[in-house]
Formats: sequence, C-alpha cells, structure tokens
Amino acid sequence: MANVRTTLIGGTTVTEEQVRATETPPETRSHIPLPHGEFLDMVNRTLGGFGWDITEQRYALESGKVEVGGEDIRYDSTRLFGVLKIQREDVAIGQDYELAIGIRNSHDKTMSAGMVAGLVVMVCSNLDFMGEFKASHKHSVNVRQVLPSRLNQLAGEIDEAHTDHTQLVESYKKTSLEDNVAHDLLVRLCDARAFPWAYAPKILKEYRNPSHEEFEQPTMWGFNNATTEVLKDRNIVELPTSMSRFHRLGKELVTQEGTWVDRNQETLSLN
Repeated sequence: MANVRTTLIGGTTVTEEQVRATETPPETRSHIPLPHGEFLDMVNRTLGGFGWDITEQRYALESGKVEVGGEDIRYDSTRLFGVLKIQREDVAIGQDYELAIGIRNSHDKTMSAGMVAGLVVMVCSNLDFMGEFKASHKHSVNVRQVLPSRLNQLAGEIDEAHTDHTQLVESYKKTSLEDNVAHDLLVRLCDARAFPWAYAPKILKEYRNPSHEEFEQPTMWGFNNATTEVLKDRNIVELPTSMSRFHRLGKELVTQEGTWVDRNQETLSLN
C-alpha cells in the first residue's frame, strides 16, 4: 500500500508541538475558548478509549481576530483544522481507502469544536466525509463537560459507520454511469446545495478526464472521486456538508439493483 498523505485544506501546516504551543485568548462569562492542545487531548483520549490507533496526523492553523477587552486582537492560531488517520485490528480497510477523523476548533466563534468521521481515498489522497457522523459543541460554559461525551458517542459509531461506508463504496464501484445520468446527477447535486454551480463544469471535466488513471472508468466511484478532487480546493469547513449531501443522492442512485428513480418516478438505467 502506498504511503499517501492525507489532504488538509486551508491554513498553515504545523506540527502537533506547534499546535500545543499556541496562545489561547482569555475566557469571558459566556465564551470559553478551548485551548487547541486541550482539545487534542480530548480527541486522543476518546480514540484511545475505543482502541483506535492514530497512524498519521496533520494540522493547520488560521489567523483571525478575537475581541479582548473591547478591542479586536489578531491571533495567528485562531482556528485549528486537523486530519488523523486511524486504524484498529478488528476493523478492516479497503485497498484504496482508509478511515480518518477530521477535527476543528476555533477561538473566534466562527465554528464549534468538533470531530467528523470520513475516508481517505488512497489513490488521490482526498478526504471524503460520508454520512452524518459528526459531533460538536459550542464554546459555552459547559464545553468541557458536554464535548467529551459527544466525542465518545461518535467514536462508538465509527466502526459501524465504516461497515456502511464499505458497502457504499463497493456499490459505487459496480454502478456504471451513462452520460445523461451523470449530467442529471450533477444538476441534482447543485440543487441540493452540495456545491455551487461554478464547480459543476470542473467536476464534469475531472470525471471525463480524471487526474488519476484508476478512475478512468465511468462509474459512480469515479464520479465520487472527481467531486472530492475538485472540492478539496474549498475550505475544509464546507467539505463534510458537501459530501454528506453528495452521498444522500449517491445512495439513492445505487439502490434498487442498478436503477435510479427520479422525482417523476421515471426509471433511468445505469447499465
């Protein structure tokens, strides 16, 4: 298996040591900025408690302004993003994908502290978030009490989620796409707000002429990876929502033994 580095989108790439050395703005009565290092400890304890080993980790920081004492002060480490590859002996991975955790934290109220489960597509090292497997909590006064329990709940769902992911990936690989179905799917994805219409031509171009020869066959798996290949240029904050909406339609498409029923109940052949 090739040693493929996980895609991490946005910010300045840093080490774990640099993350732990960052400065945290002071707390207020209603907003509790969670130190990035403390958040990493929560994530590590959660994964370790469920027997998951972290095999690779990458982090990025973004700067931003935080109001302190009535003044806006810029911090170089306002937002944290991370991708952690994980494995466990009793959970098998595919030949061209493995499990990953996406994490994020902020000090400027732009996003909650949270974690999502996904796949790393090994061929093109794209991060693909499947399903609604995520946990987060706002930086309120009870963040230290509530967030760990939510992370634990997610960790308990990951191995079950992986089974669903594996089945979906295999269905994608077996589902051939006619041109008219691929075009219709692209429109539906835009209608479902999986991504802005401006990305549609890029995705179609990548699908027809993929950057990776493994995806040259016109299948749903190739279409899936064309989408993640293009969307990795967006902010990682948007990626879980985009791919969750993608897979809602993807699951619909590959059901009913190779047929897809549209809004007017007309069946489009996929074979």
